[in-house]
Amino acid sequence: MPIHERFWDHFEFVLALTPAQKREVYALRYNVYTGEFGHQMPGAPAQALEFDAFDACALHCLVRDRHTGETVACIRVVSPGSAEAGLATLPVETHAEGYFSHADLIPTKLPRETICEVSRAAILGRYRKRLGGERVEADGCGEPGAIPHAEAIRVASLLGGAVYCASTVMIELVERRHAFALMEPRLARLLGRFGLRFERVGELQPFNGVRAAYYIDQHRARETLKPSLQGFYQRIADTLSAQFAASNRHATATRPDFA
Repeated sequence: MPIHERFWDHFEFVLALTPAQKREVYALRYNVYTGEFGHQMPGAPAQALEFDAFDACALHCLVRDRHTGETVACIRVVSPGSAEAGLATLPVETHAEGYFSHADLIPTKLPRETICEVSRAAILGRYRKRLGGERVEADGCGEPGAIPHAEAIRVASLLGGAVYCASTVMIELVERRHAFALMEPRLARLLGRFGLRFERVGELQPFNGVRAAYYIDQHRARETLKPSLQGFYQRIADTLSAQFAASNRHATATRPDFA
């Protein structure tokens, strides 16, 4: 059985729409960013939770291990909220201010209702491994680690690409097109191997390591995906789209409450 099909025997995608599911996301992010990498992050450290104000206007996705029920990966898509709510900007506009280098692909030059940001991708250490010979820390997506199921060693190598495929689906669900991300260049190269071609639009900068602002057009992301991954992507899309529709929360899914 192809590795892309075996992936579904081990992992499942879940939109984190309830307070309990979002708490799972925040706990995983704390475990990865602070517990494993030692980064000082916002949130509630005393409760071992990592979150920020932008989570209030984000759609979250988590990945669970079907065998253990453990949350092993997550990602979010942040859409600008209202100016009244004080969340009318993207995280990258704050964190990469002064580092944008592209003349046109800048959040401030695009219609606000079309932009979003992919961020807070994280994979639990036991499920991370060397991908393509590169050691990629960006957003906690690539440090080597031991995996609890023997067959999952190769299957888990898809997790990094899988969560970003999920984010591409989520961008469509929240009806955005222009997506930005602040990531390590090696992660961008890794995602390029999947056919997810993020374009660098910013200079290198210090931010939990060395990162740069990147951009991807959601309308083209599916087109450039490797043919061998089209079926894999479609299954992710079908899964998340069904959950999104069933939630009956289209009007508020991009602005979930804090857990």
